[in-house]
Amino acid sequence: MKHYFRSARMVFSSLVLGCFSLAAPALAQEEIPEQSPGEILAAAPAEHWLPIPLTDLMVMTLPDAPDGSKRQAVIQLLPASLSGGHVRNVRTFARTRWWDGTKIYRVAKDFVTQFGGNPDAKKLPKGLETVPESEYYNAALGVKRDADMAALKAAVDYSNQYQDTEIRPLMKMIYENTGAQKVGFGGGWPIGSKTVDGELRYYPLTCRGSLSPAHYDPPDAGTGAEISVITGEAARSLDTTFGMVGRVIAGLEHLQNLPLGTDPGGFYADKSEYTEIESIRLASELPLADQPAYEYLASYSPALLQYIEAHGGYGNICTVPVPIRKVSR
Repeated sequence: MKHYFRSARMVFSSLVLGCFSLAAPALAQEEIPEQSPGEILAAAPAEHWLPIPLTDLMVMTLPDAPDGSKRQAVIQLLPASLSGGHVRNVRTFARTRWWDGTKIYRVAKDFVTQFGGNPDAKKLPKGLETVPESEYYNAALGVKRDADMAALKAAVDYSNQYQDTEIRPLMKMIYENTGAQKVGFGGGWPIGSKTVDGELRYYPLTCRGSLSPAHYDPPDAGTGAEISVITGEAARSLDTTFGMVGRVIAGLEHLQNLPLGTDPGGFYADKSEYTEIESIRLASELPLADQPAYEYLASYSPALLQYIEAHGGYGNICTVPVPIRKVSR
């Protein structure tokens, strides 16, 4: 009998130790603090950070602020492979320095900051294209988005299966309530799609920071001389109603924090309130020391989904911007 009880005690002790050893990793896992968005980006593989081509960047310079601080905004244009006439026109305006001396004449709270041709009525440069509204869409955007999202799914599936991660798919985290049938990221850009006249069409989303050119009477969608910088998510209503040519990736605060216009729509009531634009330059035309350098987190990186989730309370695809960082040349 003594041997029986001794054996039972040994079995019981072994079971307790076994349960504890099984529970220990779980307890240890629970004790690991969740990573912050910054920590997630810092841990992303270096090869998942891709350079933004210098030829896709512009620099807007405003007069110094009242306190003497410099005011510059860096703009990333949609690459030529994903865009059309509007972006080509914008490059022409910058290359000919047409915007120099034009004005910011509208600042509407949490909506847009508008600048360019009106009210200066400057003579337009030669060689501009007439851009139809059909160019608000671009099939190449869909090809890029679908390829990047397929690569992202494969990377997430592999990580969840073999590296014990629990990364949720994009559409498990967001809801899209602004008209797009399907959304995703392609080449670092948020891209939507919808059916138009029985055809699935793809377009860049006008998220906060986007540049949207004014348009004229159809079928002329404008030259791009007048542009609104989107400063609030309410401007998602501009998707496919206006075009989208690029986004501000640094210095958006200089365009957003200007005095608000008091006339309807946020226009300035008096010309004395206008802010003059000193210059808008293609970054490739700047002196080497002044040329900016930036990278974006690849759309196929699982770190992108971890970064989005780490923000919590996520809404639509524009709520958390694609991570972009400044680097040294």
